[in-house]
Amino acid sequence: MSLFAIYGSGFGLYGYLPALISCGQQIILPQRYFSCFYARPELIPFASQVEWVTDENTLLERSTGMVLALKPSLQNDWLPRFLLHKPIEYLLLEKPLAQSPQSAAILFDHLMSCGKIFRIGYTFRYTPWGKQLLAALGQVNNIIQLSIHWCFSAHHFHNNIQTWKRSHAAGGGIIRFYGIHIIALLAEIGYRDVISSQTIGYSIDECEKWRAVFAGDNLPACEIVIDSRAFVNQFQIVQTFCSTERLATYIFTDLSDPFDSVNRLCLSEEGLDRRVSILKQLCQSLWEPGVNQYEWYAATIQLWLIAENKTTFTKEENL
Repeated sequence: MSLFAIYGSGFGLYGYLPALISCGQQIILPQRYFSCFYARPELIPFASQVEWVTDENTLLERSTGMVLALKPSLQNDWLPRFLLHKPIEYLLLEKPLAQSPQSAAILFDHLMSCGKIFRIGYTFRYTPWGKQLLAALGQVNNIIQLSIHWCFSAHHFHNNIQTWKRSHAAGGGIIRFYGIHIIALLAEIGYRDVISSQTIGYSIDECEKWRAVFAGDNLPACEIVIDSRAFVNQFQIVQTFCSTERLATYIFTDLSDPFDSVNRLCLSEEGLDRRVSILKQLCQSLWEPGVNQYEWYAATIQLWLIAENKTTFTKEENL
C-alpha cells in the first residue's frame, strides 16, 4: 500500500481520490484542500482514509505516490521538484503533460530518466469501446476508413467562462485538452502520421472545431472531427469496409459522449463521477507487472507534434 499525495483540488479530489482508495491506497492531502473536500458530499465516506497535513515538506517526505491534476503550466513547474524526492515511487499525471508537445517532450525525458513509475491520464483506452477498437484494429481486417466524430458543448463556451481550458497557448483548447485523448488512442493503435489538420474558431487561441486525418502502416485512414460548440452531444465511430467488392459502413460506437458506456461500471458509492471506474483501471496499471506504456506515451507526444505542425487555422466570423 502506498500513501498518495494529491495536488489539484478539482479532478484530483473527485476523480483520483476515490479511484486510488478503491485500489486500496491511502491519501494524504494539504490542509488547504479541506474545504474543497468537504464541499463534495460524495467524498465524505472516504474521510477516514484521508490524512491532513499543514506542512508542505511533511507532505512530500511522507508520500510514496503523487497525483498531479493541475493545469499544464503548473504541472510543468511542479513536476521537476517532485522528481527529486526519492520517497516518491509512483506518479499519476493529467493530460496534457505540458502546454505544448515540445514542452511535453522535455518533461517526458525527465520522467524517463528519474526511474519512477508513472502514468498519464489518457483514459479512452479503458472505456469499453476503446478496448474494442484497440482489439479490432490490432487484427488484419478489411476496414478501409475509420471516422471518429465527437460533438458536445464545452462548459466554458456554454457558460462563457474564461479558463485555461479554452486557450491553446495555455495547454487547453480543441487539440491540446480534448483532441489529445484521441491522439493518444490512435498512437497506441499504431497511427504515426497526419495527412491533414484544420482548426476552426474565432481566434487561433480559442478554436472550437478540429478536423484531421491520421495515417498508419497497415491501418485505415482515420478521420477525426471534434466540435466543442455543438448543439447536440454525440460520440460516434463509423467503420467503412469492403464487403464482396463493395463498400459498406458499420456504426462501431454511437454514444452521447465517450464515457456514456461506463455508467454501468461506476462504483457503488452514490454521486461519484462516472470516470472513477476508468481512473481505477489507470491507477491499477501502476502495479501490473510487465506493463510498459512509455513507448506509447512517447509516440503520443510525437503524433501530437506532427498534428500541430500540420494544422491550419480558419477563422469563423459568426460565433
